[in-house]
Amino acid sequence: MQQDINSFIIDTIRDLIDDSSKYEKLQSIFRKHMDKTHFIPIKYRVLAGILQSMNIKFGNFIEELLGRIIQNENKLILHRLSGERNARLYISEDSQNLLDKYITSRQTVCSDGNLLDKFYSCIDECLEIEKRPHIKTMEFINDVDILFSIRDKNSFYYLEIKYNDDHDTGKFIDINRKFIKTYIGLSNTIQIYDIDKFKPILYYLIPTRKKGNIYIPEPEHIYRGERLFNEFFSNISYQDLDKALNNIGNSREVIKLFDVLYGKIMNQTF
Repeated sequence: MQQDINSFIIDTIRDLIDDSSKYEKLQSIFRKHMDKTHFIPIKYRVLAGILQSMNIKFGNFIEELLGRIIQNENKLILHRLSGERNARLYISEDSQNLLDKYITSRQTVCSDGNLLDKFYSCIDECLEIEKRPHIKTMEFINDVDILFSIRDKNSFYYLEIKYNDDHDTGKFIDINRKFIKTYIGLSNTIQIYDIDKFKPILYYLIPTRKKGNIYIPEPEHIYRGERLFNEFFSNISYQDLDKALNNIGNSREVIKLFDVLYGKIMNQTF
């Protein structure tokens, strides 16, 4: 499993670099920067932009990596919607209104002492609405990070994957709104309207808690670092993955890939 993880990481980095350094893409980025007055040489601005773009895509890489880990666990089953981009999901207007009201109300509280009760109240009410026969729903499009079940048990889990929790305020609100809305939509897909049987988890790969969450109760529905691995995975530990990620960045193979990217940008003549 460890060797598979190492190979997957290197292959993913190679794909990211190959995609980022295509001639047409580099040409487009160079042209955008040519119209901007700046003291940093254009080639270095292009390089910085590409590295930043790759860093953003790292989140998708973590999702794929966890998907592979789950597939390697005999007791776990990935749902067909796991990893789906632009999945078609459904929610009723009443549940949508309840969710919006909940998100707004949480922004005005001074203390999150009753967060757990308020969260479960919102979720339970939405699920009660969604399971009504012939309820009218509307379609929405969202990405599904990870959706899996435990073999031989009627237990499903939805994971929203984030690298860490240092998002700005506006994006932080959207993350939590999307997390709950996607969960409600997936409840309609798998036809389970019980949070005890279908658990939503907001997962941060990096365990450091940088800010409190006023929307999602922790530790009930926010996992960080090794907790996910300890609870679900038997073939690889969090420490194994952490070591692999740290070591890969210093490997000769990966350094060579970035050296080639650097050379390709520095040799451009746009």
